[in-house]
Amino acid sequence: MLRRIPAASATVGMFVQKIECSWWEHPFWRSSQTISSDKQLAMLQQSGAEFIVIDDEKGIACPEQYAAQPAAFSLVPSTPSSQAKRRSWLQPLQQKSGLSGKERRAEVKKARTILNRSKQAVKEMFDSARMGQAIQTRKMASMVRQLTASLDKDPTIILNMARLKTKDDYTYLHSVSVCALMINLARVMRLDEALVREAGMAGLLHDVGKLAIPDEILLKPSKLDDVEFQIVRDHPLAGYKILAASGGVSDATLDVCLHHHEKMDGTGYPHKRNGDDLNLLTRMASICDVYDAITSQRVYNSPWTASEALSQMQSWSGHFDQMILRSFVESLQISPIGTLLHLTNDHLAVVIGETESDYSLPKVRVFYSIEKAAIIDFYDIEISRSAYSPQIFSVEDPLTWGFDNWDQLKTDLFESAPLKPSKL
Repeated sequence: MLRRIPAASATVGMFVQKIECSWWEHPFWRSSQTISSDKQLAMLQQSGAEFIVIDDEKGIACPEQYAAQPAAFSLVPSTPSSQAKRRSWLQPLQQKSGLSGKERRAEVKKARTILNRSKQAVKEMFDSARMGQAIQTRKMASMVRQLTASLDKDPTIILNMARLKTKDDYTYLHSVSVCALMINLARVMRLDEALVREAGMAGLLHDVGKLAIPDEILLKPSKLDDVEFQIVRDHPLAGYKILAASGGVSDATLDVCLHHHEKMDGTGYPHKRNGDDLNLLTRMASICDVYDAITSQRVYNSPWTASEALSQMQSWSGHFDQMILRSFVESLQISPIGTLLHLTNDHLAVVIGETESDYSLPKVRVFYSIEKAAIIDFYDIEISRSAYSPQIFSVEDPLTWGFDNWDQLKTDLFESAPLKPSKL
């Protein structure tokens, strides 16, 4: 039976069916699971959730004083919770850049220069390696420092620019993009400064093995045959050999180069290692590498939007470390397609895409008035940095608002045209 108890009364061995908090604040990557360790118990009790729902039939029973209190309140409250009634005058979730307009324009110019220099440095690195010369990690370290400095001022600037690569630039700018994504992710994960730099270096060098792939295969616009496909799959080992022979490359960076195509469930390549055998930077790199690949224009496919990419990546079971993937989403300040948002104009909206000019600003379909507690004629808007635009106040769990039919409601919202013209 489902029973509602205070989070403070949870114990190891209980099966938690629901934690009463937004998924953004949820301590676990699964929506329900057994508390199997003291560490998980501590994560739950430090999450800020006041109540949880447990299933007595799947885990340890609740304390005796709560045994007579089945969760008849339902997992889907008929009215919004107190958390859901927070008002729009509070601080929005989405943080705006601290740069003024003039400072931002100057940083855009500087970021463009850094990207061009980095692309050229990676190209020269590839050319030198093709001629059998050692990788000069000192020059690469300078690029990592410059990218880090730009990301620390406003990550959206350089990450937006890095996505605008052409199919001809992809091989070189992909390494630069993954470097930037790794640094940004490491910052959000609060890694120490030395590990942030190493994450950037690993991202910059992770795909050096691509130089061993002939251009006619690497740039082939049609489907690869079995022989060509195997040549592509051999690039991590080729890159590892190049870096190992160069010297001065850390073991962690070598591991990223060799194993960034491995998966948590052990179905990746080249060694089919599972998550227990993958170091932290390798788990991070597998996410950053895939994200940049599927959001970039390449010879054989069209790019996905950032929100589409994250939505798909979250659905791929066994592929990524889910805790790191959640941090990655946070690092990009992107809401995946289908995310329920509470806006500062006291409306609810679902993410349907992103703005054309800035991947970090979503396009949303507004469909619910908190004041009226009712579905409204819905309309589309693009969240902007303007003070006159509604901002994202919080990411919400649909169950908090009584949307027990969220999947169907979301499908209906996606498939129907707005009933009102777009605003703002």
